[in-house]
Amino acid sequence: MTYIPPERDDALDQTRQLEFTPPPMPTTGDGGPVDPFAGQGPYEAEPVAAAAPRDRLVFQFIWEAILLLLTLNALFMVYRRQDDLFGVDDFMESLSRHALHLTPVLLAALAIGLSLRLGAVNLAAPALAFAITVAAPFETDVWLYMGYVAGAAVVAGLLYVLLVAAFRIPPWFAGLAIGVAVIAALPVTYRLADPGTYTLPAHPNGLYVLGGAAVLAVAGGFIGLAPGMRDGFSAVKRLADGDGERSASAVFLLLGGTVLSMLLAAGAGYVTYMYALGPIEGEHHLNFGPYGDYATAVEPQLLAFAIVLLAGTSLWGRRGGVFGVVFATIAVWAGLLLWNRAVADAGEGSWQADYSQAMYAGVLLVAVFVSFALDRLGQPKDAVEPDDGAYPQEMRPFEPNAPEGTGLFDPTLPDATSQQR
Repeated sequence: MTYIPPERDDALDQTRQLEFTPPPMPTTGDGGPVDPFAGQGPYEAEPVAAAAPRDRLVFQFIWEAILLLLTLNALFMVYRRQDDLFGVDDFMESLSRHALHLTPVLLAALAIGLSLRLGAVNLAAPALAFAITVAAPFETDVWLYMGYVAGAAVVAGLLYVLLVAAFRIPPWFAGLAIGVAVIAALPVTYRLADPGTYTLPAHPNGLYVLGGAAVLAVAGGFIGLAPGMRDGFSAVKRLADGDGERSASAVFLLLGGTVLSMLLAAGAGYVTYMYALGPIEGEHHLNFGPYGDYATAVEPQLLAFAIVLLAGTSLWGRRGGVFGVVFATIAVWAGLLLWNRAVADAGEGSWQADYSQAMYAGVLLVAVFVSFALDRLGQPKDAVEPDDGAYPQEMRPFEPNAPEGTGLFDPTLPDATSQQR
């Protein structure tokens, strides 16, 4: 049966015709229509460099605060026992003399600490500091002789950088080789020395000299806080280890840091020479290097290593403190004074005198532990991949909440053998 629609009545037809023409569709330059659903083609996004992780400095400052408390406590104990430690001498005069003798130790610690932070341990620095104290001067003018000393330090630093950067010699061996060369050059200095008389300057106020070295240490510590400087230290370490490329910035930083380190070591030896800082007559309890009894004294080089590690300087490069070297120097000096007083009270055959060297070895081991702990705690946290925010929570499978028995959202499929409806 075929359906035939009825004829339309124009009077009842309410359909109206459009009385305007729609605008033309937009076209491209060649006259073709524009596809409104056409999007931009895929493009490659430029990679964004991730920010370099920074060291966690809070642990270093916490340790320096602890060092400050220990230093103040040790100074208070020295002040309480000033009569036993300094005798009838004026306290400030004795303190000035001790500060002058302590300045070379601080300068040697700065030299060793700078080489450690560079990641290129320079064993020639303590050797140079020792050699200048026993070398015969070339000139009777001590200030002109200082120029020779500075020139020798610069030449030794250049040779070190040449061996490490150009020939890829391990830093420890390069420093050891240059240190042996410095010690071997001592007999030559005796042959070339001027046999004239020497007039050494009078002793200045040791507190001012030690204060100047302390300002130098703190200024260097603040410079080492800069992230760019620390990244440069890491580049130098990679260069010294043979893993990194010999970039111009790394080589120049190694050159400048090594020369400065050698100049500080030479300054330590020169202060000892210029002010004739030899053994002190009478009872003084300044028991390190040439200033005390050989059986219980500690060498300035070992003392400088212990100080710089107690300050928090890393044995693995890059990391170090700001005020730590100054605090550790004063704390170790005060501890030596108190220990030497205990040895003097107990006598030569006491266990305090027998275990003095063991105590110094224990201090060095504690310093190594402090350096290791601060290096691990100061390392940046592991990088965490950023979340895009699309799915902030873990996605879970959909579980319908429909009442049982309704058949809604039933995930089961009908059985193949069941009756079909």
